[in-house]
Amino acid sequence: LLVEMADDDEEEQVVRKGDDAKAHKELNALGGDGGGEKEMDTAKAQDALSQLQSAAAAEKAAKLERERELAKVKIDIKDVKLIMDEMEIEEAKAERVLREHNGETVAALRFLVNSV
Repeated sequence: LLVEMADDDEEEQVVRKGDDAKAHKELNALGGDGGGEKEMDTAKAQDALSQLQSAAAAEKAAKLERERELAKVKIDIKDVKLIMDEMEIEEAKAERVLREHNGETVAALRFLVNSV
């Protein structure tokens, strides 16, 4: 974001780049004519806000469901310790990876080796 100042009597001119420019353009699209003071269409703004809120709620629900599914996976503590020792990771991480691979030690180890 660059702000160029001219004389004291002139308005400052803002040059936007990248994500800032995109966000500015989207905000301007919500309401107005593209210049000066604008009146925002509150219906459009409320609709956009409700869409964001429902998307966030859906994402949160999906994550919660995924955690429930992972919690149901049966794992052996010996496998967790093996993964901890071999990969030198914390117990929580070893348990998580093992659950994500349905309790299959070899698949979990293979994943960890390939992700390092």
